[in-house]
Amino acid sequence: MIRESDGRILVEGPITMETAAGLLEAGRGLCRQSDFSAHVIDLGGVAGVDSAALAVVLAWMRAAREAGHVLTLENVPAQLHSLASLYDLSEVMPLSGTPAAGSNA
Repeated sequence: MIRESDGRILVEGPITMETAAGLLEAGRGLCRQSDFSAHVIDLGGVAGVDSAALAVVLAWMRAAREAGHVLTLENVPAQLHSLASLYDLSEVMPLSGTPAAGSNA
């Protein structure tokens, strides 16, 4: 599930091959809105990720950038940090701080 609340995009549940398409389109839709006010994608509610999560998050960032917005990621699961590092994307993705505690999904 993905929704905007108080200037944040809140993501809950897994971001995996099974959920990627729906989350991708929902997130792009939010990022492209002219009245889009979120500047943070909060991944604290994410239950698990696989490599599809990288593609989804990068697509959200691209959609926001094309609409003139800048996003930061917060509460990033440790596994997503690891994947970003593995694929040499750590500098491309705006990962805020250290991996979320206890998030080794």
